Amino acid sequence: MGRTTALFSLSGAPGVTLTAMAMAAVWPGPSGAVLVEADASGGDVGAWYRLPASPGTTDLAAATRRRTAADPPADPLSFCQTLPGGLPVCAGPASADPAQGAVQLLATNSPKLAAGGGAPGAPATVVDLGRLAPRTPTAHLAANADDALLLVGDDLAQLRRVKQSAAALTDLIGALRVVVVGGSGPTSEIASVVELPVWSGRIPHDPRAAAFLRGEANVNRPHRRPLFKAALALATSLVGAAAGPAPAPPAAAARRAPEAAEQPPGAGASDTAPGGRP
Repeated sequence: MGRTTALFSLSGAPGVTLTAMAMAAVWPGPSGAVLVEADASGGDVGAWYRLPASPGTTDLAAATRRRTAADPPADPLSFCQTLPGGLPVCAGPASADPAQGAVQLLATNSPKLAAGGGAPGAPATVVDLGRLAPRTPTAHLAANADDALLLVGDDLAQLRRVKQSAAALTDLIGALRVVVVGGSGPTSEIASVVELPVWSGRIPHDPRAAAFLRGEANVNRPHRRPLFKAALALATSLVGAAAGPAPAPPAAAARRAPEAAEQPPGAGASDTAPGGRP
């Protein structure tokens, strides 16, 4: 069954969108994943890839408003555009006003945001929620996800904010897990500080993979970059795959990354933008 995984932060810029893109691109399993931007402050993917404004999250939100109780949930897959390489993206509007309206509608009418209705064999749904505050529509979307991942940088200010918000967050969001971005070493000490479950791995700072995901550079075999390997390990842990080092993603998953299949084996990395960029 397709899972819905929501990613968000409380403050700062720990890389929610890039981590969500990487996870969706390498999600394990034959059906892969769909990326949905539901950031109330506005989305980034449309600007990075110069996508048309429609279809996207605004259209998905409008479709939920027209539903009746007898209708099936609005399907994010029906409002996706495909990035070079094959990743389906339901892109959010770039500015805050329409983005806030879309998030409000989704939270009210279709908070699960499951591709294919979450039916067996449907793709997973990875939702970029941007920054979250308690008792907001964004928090309601996080609460309805199968997994809610709070990304936090490995610095004292962000960790303190998470600790102070822990009680409110756990009251709202049942399937909450903290994911640490940057730093090194075991995360067990961080878990004791924030008093929340913490993923045992870390999301590394990987400027080359980040530039690739933004459509700014070609990278040979991007799924071998540290960011993609960590994203696969995180996704694998969520779907309950066998423990151990993350395997290389299957060829189908690698192709879901923007331009991931466009580089011939053994080709050198390039600093040019992907040739298939819209």
